[in-house]
Amino acid sequence: MTPDLVQIIATVLFAVALTHTFATSQFERLAHRYPRHAGMFHLLGEVEVVFGFWAMVLVLVMALTPPASE
Repeated sequence: MTPDLVQIIATVLFAVALTHTFATSQFERLAHRYPRHAGMFHLLGEVEVVFGFWAMVLVLVMALTPPASE
């Protein structure tokens, strides 16, 4: 059985989301370093927001990806 396109994209998105989750402290550090963009960096540094953001990206990808042909 070969994985279809949605499964491959979901795996890649999961890896990116996991990396982002472990990098939240770096985003918090960037928020202090660059006060002009502190709001965006602080938002990207919140673990709860990270899960919601990547879940939203996955749902959008699933909605926009054509169904697999059999």
